[in-house]
Amino acid sequence: MKAVALCTVLFGAFLASAALPASAAAATDYDCADFANQAEAEENLLPGDPYNLDGDDDGIACEDLPCPCSSTPGQGAGGGGEEQPAEPPPPPPYHLKMGTAKHLSLQAARKFTRRNQSVTTTRLGACQRHGERRVVCLAIAEGETAHSHTTCHLRITVRAVDQHPKATLSHTQCSTRSTP
Repeated sequence: MKAVALCTVLFGAFLASAALPASAAAATDYDCADFANQAEAEENLLPGDPYNLDGDDDGIACEDLPCPCSSTPGQGAGGGGEEQPAEPPPPPPYHLKMGTAKHLSLQAARKFTRRNQSVTTTRLGACQRHGERRVVCLAIAEGETAHSHTTCHLRITVRAVDQHPKATLSHTQCSTRSTP
């Protein structure tokens, strides 16, 4: 019986001593001043932030402490080095659409027709891609009077600079022949 009582007392003392560090740990309250660097503070950032190490709730503990810093918010020190904000990937290169190039080429050919008294009609011919942002189209402008027939062959280049396509008349060759 004495042995059982002694075991009970020893077991109780063991439980009390084992419980002491746990309660002492629970009573510990960390502040940012308790850590040498941000990565060390990040290692002690627990879910729910019981020590209030993340004052602005952005997932990063003690941001004002010197580096080495944690590479991932809330994940502890792992990558070392200072955390850099992620840069967005560059946009894909602009691709000039063929329909846009044809439309702008026809507008440029019609503008030529309005400015030139000897031609009255315009029709767009073939268009050919010369790169992601460059298309060349051919057009014909014609006009007829009682005594002559005029035909102009137009070469129109459409280029996209900073995603703004623009058509330019790059070459013009006109010929006039007499009609009987």
